[in-house]
Amino acid sequence: MERLWDLESLAKLRRRLGLTQRELARLSGVSQSLISKIERGRVNPSYEVVKRILDALELVRSRGSMGLSAGAICTRDVISVYAYDPIRKAIELMRRHGISQLPVLSGGRVVGSISEATIARRFEEIKSLETRVGEIMDEAFPTIPEDSSIDLVRRLLQEYPAVLLQKNGRITGIVTKADLFKVFDSSPLQI
Repeated sequence: MERLWDLESLAKLRRRLGLTQRELARLSGVSQSLISKIERGRVNPSYEVVKRILDALELVRSRGSMGLSAGAICTRDVISVYAYDPIRKAIELMRRHGISQLPVLSGGRVVGSISEATIARRFEEIKSLETRVGEIMDEAFPTIPEDSSIDLVRRLLQEYPAVLLQKNGRITGIVTKADLFKVFDSSPLQI
């Protein structure tokens, strides 16, 4: 098992836990520039600074081992459109709710997704705002059990704009990159 107090492996451990220097700075109350200098071996930090950084890393590590689930950070109110809906409706829903992507349904099942990026990328193909969502939609977001780990969600969000959660065959929530920040919201290490 890797020792947390080994400063030479700080960057490696931080990356393994899926944290950026900025996120670690926020959690530990230490400046990002100081973390960068420590990781590059350019500064010898005080005991207090080291303790704050290691406490933050341990908190993130323990959250992972405690099994914080995707369901704990998801948005429960999943806003969606149907494949037969006009693109106009998808755009209106995204604007009204301040979101950038939607799952697409057909017959009560998730069959695709549509996003601002999809609409921008396929702009030339859209004949009018009455064009059906199903004509330009992308593949469906991945769907995983709501008790899946945050780490699995984080890895999926590196490839997809959203992840859908399910329980008993029913969609119960959606997680986007913005939802990942909820992991840090309850941290006692915030400044």
